[in-house]
Amino acid sequence: MSDEAAIERAKRAFGPSWRPELISRAPGRLELLGNHVDYNGGPVLAAAIDRFVTASACANRESVGTTRLLAIDLDQDVATVNTLNPSVGDVDAATTPADYLGGILQALHESELPARDGQEIVVTGDVPLGFGMSSSAALCVALTNLLADTELSSSQIIDIARRAEHLTGAPVGAMDQSISVAGGVILFDGATGEVTPINPELGNRVFAVANSGVYHALNQSAYPTRVRESQQALDALRIHGHPELRSLTDLDSATWQTLRADDLSWLPSPLPDRVDHVVSETDRVRQGVAAIEHQDWVEFGELMSASGRSSAISYDISHPVVEELVSILMSLPGVLGARMMGGGEGGPALALLHEDAVEDIKKELDESFFTRHDLEPEQSLKVCTFGPGASLGPQ
Repeated sequence: MSDEAAIERAKRAFGPSWRPELISRAPGRLELLGNHVDYNGGPVLAAAIDRFVTASACANRESVGTTRLLAIDLDQDVATVNTLNPSVGDVDAATTPADYLGGILQALHESELPARDGQEIVVTGDVPLGFGMSSSAALCVALTNLLADTELSSSQIIDIARRAEHLTGAPVGAMDQSISVAGGVILFDGATGEVTPINPELGNRVFAVANSGVYHALNQSAYPTRVRESQQALDALRIHGHPELRSLTDLDSATWQTLRADDLSWLPSPLPDRVDHVVSETDRVRQGVAAIEHQDWVEFGELMSASGRSSAISYDISHPVVEELVSILMSLPGVLGARMMGGGEGGPALALLHEDAVEDIKKELDESFFTRHDLEPEQSLKVCTFGPGASLGPQ
């Protein structure tokens, strides 16, 4: 939707005098390597993309005590949240933008940070929902910047946005918020929150996402279960000879393989499989950084594919339709690697492609996948470029 159309829609909802006074933008992201290791204290390679969630606000002095939000792209009614006593809906139900809004305001209050009051907010954007590109994190970062009535540090923005998602029932790590704030390509350290900029030289390669047609919501997926399983595995390892472990990603491959070959009756199924993924994925991220430094994109593509197999088999977080799409992608000329991406149980496939093969790949996917799954071919393979981080400014 164009800016002009969004403003006209806002005027119909909030009144003819509504004009954006503040505009907050935050990008979605690609998770290049490091699936489900951020909340396990491990490293992730991630990239901000050139697709954004935009939250625009106008203050209404007659609406003191309330914050109102219109999510245009969802075609929903205006949601109203009590600014001073915000609440979040049922954590087991589908999360709405109003829930994220309530979560942001609640997190700001808990941190004793001032929140702008009486705001009438319009949210729009082109980060696909339920598509594994962290639209929820982008929304929370955009709303945090917009609603905080003081200048926040990057770490404060990340913390507030993350806590808002926790309040809605999604126990996410901090990677999604960190890349949305930082922009570009980063190596994120899940143990410390440290962000290291990376400058990949892609040459004639591009990253693209292919739509599986299966959408997901983190708080209704297996994501919370995997977080619990990871903690259970860590607790068991600490009890059985490894009290020094701060997280599963502190466990090196050699030590884990020795344990794996021994009696693991104290670590019930499926926990060994979960550890398999976390330990091997941590290694893949480190190998991926080296591959980027050497511009070895063949190696990087192979690491992506291995990450996807581990995510699907050991971590059991993919979906049959997504895996069908990955399999088709890997059979096509010009594809260097492909994998499921994001929280899992739906979302897109991420692929590393030769740029000159993109059009042929689109045609092949149209014939072999998109048409069979009633997906629009022109909208179902999106080439992504790296983009800047979150921003806040006047209209």
